[in-house]
Amino acid sequence: MNWHPNSAYVVTGSSDKTCRLFDLQRGAAVRLYTGHNAAISTVEISPDGKLLATASEDSAVNLYDINSAKLLKSFKSHAPGTSIYSLAFSKDSAVLMSGASDCSVRVWDVKRSHGQSNAATTGGAGGGDLLATYWTKQTPVYKVAFTGANVGVAAGAFTLHEG
Repeated sequence: MNWHPNSAYVVTGSSDKTCRLFDLQRGAAVRLYTGHNAAISTVEISPDGKLLATASEDSAVNLYDINSAKLLKSFKSHAPGTSIYSLAFSKDSAVLMSGASDCSVRVWDVKRSHGQSNAATTGGAGGGDLLATYWTKQTPVYKVAFTGANVGVAAGAFTLHEG
């Protein structure tokens, strides 16, 4: 669940592979966002209130126009089978970060022309919309955020692998 910056709406993700935008005054869903092939794991609304990012157990991050519910982009760089735990927009709504079970933080350019972005096949950073990938050694990334100074931060839990 995530609040719209104007506090009049809330967006939720669901195991039915959809997200819904609820108008709190009406007490009803006013938009339906589709496009994932698995349950939604996290949702994030951009600070300017124009974009919605969703992540799913299908290892994809989708970007929607919040008003029209149109799918603008699908970022597919996390490894198949990866759980994406967290999303965060930069303060200017131009950059999106994702943190996941594949022990990585991905940084995406959301302002480039719309369409499918598969950085794994376009060469990673420098190809498509993927700006950077940051790897941890053995730490799934459970939370990503931008500070008030617009610095990206990530947090995880160290996993000890014996053997």
